[in-house]
Formats: sequence, structure tokens, C-alpha cells
Amino acid sequence: MTTFPSTTECPHCGAVLNARYAQLGLKRLFCGYESCGCEGAVAERAAIAAQEQAEAEKAVAEKRRRSLVRCGVPERYLGLDHPMADELALAMEGGQWLYLWGDVGTRKTTCAAAVAMRLHDRGKSPLMVPMYRVLDEIQRSFHDGGDPLKRYAEAGYLLIDDLGKRRPTGFVLDSLFQLIDQRYSAMRPTLVTTQYRPSDLVRRLAEQGDADTAKAIVSRLRHGARVVEFDGPDGRLS
Repeated sequence: MTTFPSTTECPHCGAVLNARYAQLGLKRLFCGYESCGCEGAVAERAAIAAQEQAEAEKAVAEKRRRSLVRCGVPERYLGLDHPMADELALAMEGGQWLYLWGDVGTRKTTCAAAVAMRLHDRGKSPLMVPMYRVLDEIQRSFHDGGDPLKRYAEAGYLLIDDLGKRRPTGFVLDSLFQLIDQRYSAMRPTLVTTQYRPSDLVRRLAEQGDADTAKAIVSRLRHGARVVEFDGPDGRLS
């Protein structure tokens, strides 16, 4: 059985500190020594508490980071924000679709990522994905089978980045229409970013596919959506 001394000294000021005990039934349990109120002891306890708080906050931040990455938010954008993010996130929560268009470098992706982070932090389930990845998955499914669109069609909030950057083939365009139509019919809020205004996006999507299908996709994206134009110089070059 370990025997603890009845007193000890404060390592800062040398004051005698009495042992503390608690009675649990027939057992007397040692609970450490009383705290010293000297300046050095107080500062030490404050430093320990601050370190524990910092470690706890770091753990929470890392858990959030991993969760956001799983939601598709690119690492580069995790520390960025956009002044329109709150407003647009609330609009999506209300069921509105968003069409963000503008030239390269005008912070469309930054805005979309900030919207996704707002939705995540409010307990929603956003899914952000670059359009090229969706197109690649559709293309692979032509050979490998499977349903690459299911997770995108069923996401509570879908944010598609850079629609129109790559020209889809006829098969891929048909699959893209299925995805947009499923979300449109189910009234699942969707955000797209693109370099093209709606009329130009129709022409872009139709370059290697059916014009009517391209028109139907953009019509659904545009119907009832809030269209936001991003302008200004290329922020990546400034």
C-alpha cells in the first residue's frame, strides 16, 4: 500500500501544503495536495489550463478539417472565406439553386467552398465536387458499370465546380442530364460555378453532344436559381 506524506512544499514559494483525502466507505483516498495561492503556482495552473484548452481546440479543428475534406472542400480553400458566403448558404438552406459564373480567378470556387463550409458547420451535409471528376466517373462507368451518379444525385446539398471546363461527349452529356434532372425533380439544392453565362454554357455543352440535351440541362440549372456574376481581374495573377 502506498503511503503519502501528510504535507509537501510548494515548488514556487516553499509554503507547506496539506494533503487532501476523501472518505469512501471504510477507505480513505488520497486526493493530492491543496493548491497554493502564490503567484508562481497560480501562473503554472493557468499555463497548464491554457495548454489543455489549446490542445482541445486543435483536436476540434482537425476533426472539422477532416470532415470538410470528406465533403469535398479542397484543402487550399479551407482557410479562405468570401463575403457572400453567409447569404448564399442561407439561400441554399431555403432550397434555392445557385448559378455562379464569371471569368477565371474571380473567386467563384472560393465562394462555393465557403458556402459548403457554412452548410457543414450548420449541421448540413454538403458535397462539393469538381465537374471533371463527375465526368471521369461517368466515363469510367461506361466500361466498368456501376452507378457513379447516385451519391451526387442524393446529396443534400451539391456544389459542382467548373461546369463547362471540359466538353462532355454525348454519352456523358446524357448522364449529366440525368443527374441534374434527378436533383431538379427532387428539389435538392444545387450550386454550380462556371466560366459561362447560361446562354454560352448551352453552346459549350453542345459542342460534342446534343444541343437539346444541353439546353435542358441549363434550363433546369437556371430555373428559379439565383444567378450571380463574378467579375474583376484574375486574383491568382495579382
